[in-house]
Amino acid sequence: MKHTFLAAAALAVTTLAAAQRSFDSTAYTRFYINRWENMQYGAFPKETALTTEDKIAGLSKCWAEARYNFANFDLVPHLNWDSVYTAYIPKVVATGSNAEYYNVLRNFYQHLRDGHTAISLPRSHYADMNGTLPIELRWVEGKVIVTHNTSVRKEDAAIRPGMEVVSFASVPILEYIQKNISPVLNFSTVQDSTERIYRQYLPIGKAGSEVSMVFRDPSGKQLAKTLKRVPVENYLQPYPLIDFKILKGNIAYLQINSFNDGKVVHLFDSLFASIAPTTALIIDIRNNGGGNGNNGFEVLGCLTDKPFYPGKTVLRKYMPLARTWNSAESTEIGGFDWKPYKGKLYSKPVVLLTSGYTYSAAEDFTATFKTMNRGKVIGAPTGGSTGQPMFFSIPGGGVGYVCAKRDFFSNGEEFVGVGIQPDIPVVPTVKGIREGKDKVLDAALQYLHTLK
Repeated sequence: MKHTFLAAAALAVTTLAAAQRSFDSTAYTRFYINRWENMQYGAFPKETALTTEDKIAGLSKCWAEARYNFANFDLVPHLNWDSVYTAYIPKVVATGSNAEYYNVLRNFYQHLRDGHTAISLPRSHYADMNGTLPIELRWVEGKVIVTHNTSVRKEDAAIRPGMEVVSFASVPILEYIQKNISPVLNFSTVQDSTERIYRQYLPIGKAGSEVSMVFRDPSGKQLAKTLKRVPVENYLQPYPLIDFKILKGNIAYLQINSFNDGKVVHLFDSLFASIAPTTALIIDIRNNGGGNGNNGFEVLGCLTDKPFYPGKTVLRKYMPLARTWNSAESTEIGGFDWKPYKGKLYSKPVVLLTSGYTYSAAEDFTATFKTMNRGKVIGAPTGGSTGQPMFFSIPGGGVGYVCAKRDFFSNGEEFVGVGIQPDIPVVPTVKGIREGKDKVLDAALQYLHTLK
C-alpha cells in the first residue's frame, strides 16, 4: 500500500510539473486569430432555410460586428446602437421568407448611414440582377430625368434625353422609390443616395424583364412605354474601364471609370505617349465608383516629380481589460507618401471632374489630387464614403460588411459623410441635357482656355 501511495504522489508531482509549461506567445496569438472569421470579398456562405434562432443569431452578429468594428459611429452620435438592436429582435422574428428577413437586416444597418456598411442578400438573389434598362436616369433639378437612351429598339426612340419620368412599374416614381428602395438603401450622403437609386436600384433587374414607365416631354405631353431590361455583364461597372480622346485645342480627355482593375494602370501607361504632347489634361471620374486606391495613385504619380501624400487613415483599437480603467478604446492614425518612380511626368494643366458617384477609392484619388495642388476639381461634391469594409457571413447565405477604416485628407480635413467639395461647382441642368450638352465638361474646357 505504501508503494502504491508513493507512486501516485510521484505521478501527481510529475503532472503538475508538466502543466507549468512556458507561455507560447506565437501559439496564443494563432489560437485567437483563428477564432475570427476571415470572409473575403465576393464569397457567399451556403444558403439555408432560417429558423427563429437563426434570425436572432444573424441580427446579433450584425449588431456585434458593427459594435466592435464600425469606424464611423462618431458620425451618427445620437444613435443608440444597443437600443436599435433590441427594437429589431421582434422585427426579424416576425419575418417570413429569407428575402424579407434580409431586407429587415438591410433596414437595420441603414441606421449607420454609411455607404461601405450594408447587408448583401444571398448569391441566388444576384441571378436576377443581370439586366438593366436601356436608359440612364439621374436626379436633376428635383426631377427624375432621362440623360441617355441606349435602346436599339425603334419603339423606344421616342424617349429622349431631358424627358421626365412620371411613373415606374405603374406607380408614381417617387412613391415607388419611397416604398421599394428607401427602406433598404445604404448611403452616406444625400448625393450618395440619389446616385445609388438612379444608377443601380431602379434600372437593374432580371434580363428580359419589362417595366412600364410614363415619361413627360418639355411640352407636358405624356408618353407611356414598356421597356425591356437588356443583359449586362456587371451592373456595378457598366462603362469601359478607360475612354480617351483629344479634344479641340489639343486637350486630352481621359475618363477613368474604375480603379478596381489593375489594367487601368497599364492602359494609362500605354496612353501616356499620346497624353504627353497635349496642352492640358482633363481626368473625368464622374462614373468611377472606386476600387483599389493604389491604382489611382499610380496615375497621380505621373502628374508630379515630387513625393505626395495620399491621405491618412484612422483605426479603432479595442482592449478588453482597459474597460476596467475606462480606456478601452484608442485610435491609431497612419499615413504614407507616394514617390513617383516611372520616369513619366505630365507637368501641364490638369482638371479633375467629379460627381456624387465619385466614390471610395475615386474619392481618395480626388483628395490626393487636391492635396497635391495639381489642378482644379470641377463638378459636384463626391459621394462621401471611403474606407475598407470588413466582411462576415450571416445565417441563411447572406453577407454583411462594416466599414472598419476611416480615411481623410493628409491635413486632417474630413470628407466621409460630407463629400469632397469641388473648386468650381457645376451640375447638370435639364435644359443642358435636352440640348445634348455636358455642362461640367464645358466648364472644364472654359477654365482651361482662361489659362492660356
